[in-house]
Amino acid sequence: MSLVKKVVLSAAVMLSLFALCTAAYADEPVTVLLDGGRIAFDAEPVIVGDRVMVPMRAIFERLGASVYWDEDERSVISELDGTEIYLRVDDDEMLVNDKPYELDEAPFISSDRVLVPLRAVSEAFGCYVGWDPDYYVAIIRTAVEPNSVLGDVVVKDDERYLNYDGEYGGVSVFDKGESDYFGMELLAISPEKGEEFARIVNGMADDLPDTRVFCGIAPTAAEFYASDTYKTNYLSSISHIYNNLNDAVIPLNTEGAMNINLGNYLYFRTDHHWTHFGSYCAYLDFCDRSGNTAPGIEQFETETIDGYIGSWGSAVKGTAGYDMLSESPDSIVLYQPIVDYYGMSYKDMAFEQPIKEMVLLNENFGNYDIFLEGDYPIDHFHTDVGNGKSICVIKESYGNAFSTWLVNNYEDVYIVDYRQFNGHGETYQPFTVKDFYELHPFDDLLVLCYPYTIVADDLRQMFGEMWRQNYAEFGPENVD
Repeated sequence: MSLVKKVVLSAAVMLSLFALCTAAYADEPVTVLLDGGRIAFDAEPVIVGDRVMVPMRAIFERLGASVYWDEDERSVISELDGTEIYLRVDDDEMLVNDKPYELDEAPFISSDRVLVPLRAVSEAFGCYVGWDPDYYVAIIRTAVEPNSVLGDVVVKDDERYLNYDGEYGGVSVFDKGESDYFGMELLAISPEKGEEFARIVNGMADDLPDTRVFCGIAPTAAEFYASDTYKTNYLSSISHIYNNLNDAVIPLNTEGAMNINLGNYLYFRTDHHWTHFGSYCAYLDFCDRSGNTAPGIEQFETETIDGYIGSWGSAVKGTAGYDMLSESPDSIVLYQPIVDYYGMSYKDMAFEQPIKEMVLLNENFGNYDIFLEGDYPIDHFHTDVGNGKSICVIKESYGNAFSTWLVNNYEDVYIVDYRQFNGHGETYQPFTVKDFYELHPFDDLLVLCYPYTIVADDLRQMFGEMWRQNYAEFGPENVD
C-alpha cells in the first residue's frame, strides 16, 4: 500500500473532519468482519478520508493482541506474536517494531474512545484487509499459521454463493441467481477460545496415556460457500488450535476433506449441519489417520427423503429469510451401515440407567434427528465387526451423522454428548472421560465438534467438564 505524507492535524480540526466525513455515510453504518464473524464495538466505526476508523481496544483485543494505553502521552502500545505497534493520538506516524510508517489518517479521540485506522493496524499484524463498497463491510482475515496437517490446504472459491440477501434470525442467507438459496452460520473463533479448547483436549490426552486421541473440527458451510466478503477463515483458527495441541493428540484434516469435495452435497442449505455424505468425507480422513479402512461409498445402500426444511426454517420463521430458504428445500440422503449391530442409550457412565434401544438411522424422524435418533447422553453400539477394537466419541450434534460410519470399523462404539452431563441436559449425571475409560476401556478417543462448541462460553465450559481437572474446578457440587 503506497503511503502518503499527511499534515498532523489538531484534535479540533480532526473532529471537524470527522463530522464532515461521517455525515455522508450517516445511513450506511460500517460492519467489520474478522474471519467471517462480526466485531461488536462499544462505539461505531466511522469513515474518515476514505479510511475506516475503529475503537482501539476492541480491534486489538479481537486480533488477540495485548493493549497498553499511556494516558499522559495519549499513546498505545500493542503486541502480538513478536510484532509491536506504537500509536499516538493526532500523530500520523505509526511505529511497527520501531520502524516508522506514515498513516493516511491519524488516531483521534471521539466520545472518550480512541479510534485507530483499521487497515493500517490490521496489516501491521499480518492480516488481509478488504472492503466491500456495496454493503460497507470491512473484511479482516488473519494469517494462517504454518501447520503440518493443514499446511497444504488452500480453500477453494469455486462454489461460492455470491449474492448476500441479509441476516434473518441469526442466519445469513445467500443465493445464486435468486433461485438457489443457502442459509449459513458465520462464526469466528478467537485465539483465546481456541487455546482454551486445545488445553482441554490436551488434558484428556494426558488422562489417557494408553489411548490414541484424535481431534477434529468441522468447518461450517460458510467456509466454502459464503460470498468472498462473508466467508469465514477456519483454516487460520483451526491451524492455531492444532498448533496448541500436544504431541499425544492426532489432529484431523476435516477442512481439507471438505475442500476437495466442494462440488458434492456436503452441507444442508436449510440446516446448520453437514449432510451424511459431508460427514463421510471427514470419516475418510479419520480412517486415513487412524489406520482404518473406509468402505467405498458405493457399498452402502441409500435412501432419500425430499422436501426437508431444517433447523434454519424455525430460526427464520416469519421473515423473508424463510420465504427464500423454502424455495430451496433439502434432501436427506442416508447411507445404511453394512454391518449388523445392537444399540442402547444410557443416562449414566456405568450403564445402570438404560433409556431405550437405538438405531443408527431412524427415518421416522424426517429431520436431522434421523442420525442417532437425536441427542442422548450416551449411545453404545456393539457390532459384528469382530476385531475387538473400540472407540469413544465426544461430540455435539455434528458428531451424530459422523458417528454412524464408525460401526463399520469398531466392535464397540461409545458416543457421548458432552452437553448432557455434569448438571446439564436432563440427566444431571457426572461424567469425565477418564472415569468413563476406567469403566469401559477403549482404544481410541475422538473429539469432534464444529466451531460453536469453541465459540460459545457455556458450551466450552460443558465440554471442559469432560476433563477431570476442569470437572473438579467447574463441575457441579451436587450431582446424582
